[in-house]
Amino acid sequence: MDSLGEIQPIKLEYIFQIRIDFQERVSFETPTGRRAYVPAVSGVIEGPRLQGRVVPHSGADYAGHGRLNAHYMLQASDGAMIYINNTGYLYPVDGKPIDRNDPSWGGDREFYFRCTPVFDTPKGPHEWLTRTVIVGTGKRYSKPDHTIFTYYAVL
Repeated sequence: MDSLGEIQPIKLEYIFQIRIDFQERVSFETPTGRRAYVPAVSGVIEGPRLQGRVVPHSGADYAGHGRLNAHYMLQASDGAMIYINNTGYLYPVDGKPIDRNDPSWGGDREFYFRCTPVFDTPKGPHEWLTRTVIVGTGKRYSKPDHTIFTYYAVL
């Protein structure tokens, strides 16, 4: 019987960060929990493999039931438009409920905040985003209201 072989560890390469700025949070109770809509008003992209900005009012975070589903348009420093769809998980590590009436929620708490983005790009220098497995982490800040996503390519 043949062995399956040696397990190769996965390596990650830091590729860029996105800071997304918010001004409002809209949420409501559903029969199965709470749903939130958080529109992006601006943002910046910095890193070794991508630089640019978040196109203002081009998308939002749609969070609910511990899941994240966010859609935005990015503009690379060369002017290329890039669509990103971030899906993942966002929930407090301590398991305590979030006070949604507190506008600073999450700013001082530790969250499990992980995502797997998918990109659409025009043909050209940013196509690598469409054929690379990318994983990310998120960190929310309350003053001012923004999130920083840090992305890594799986090598």
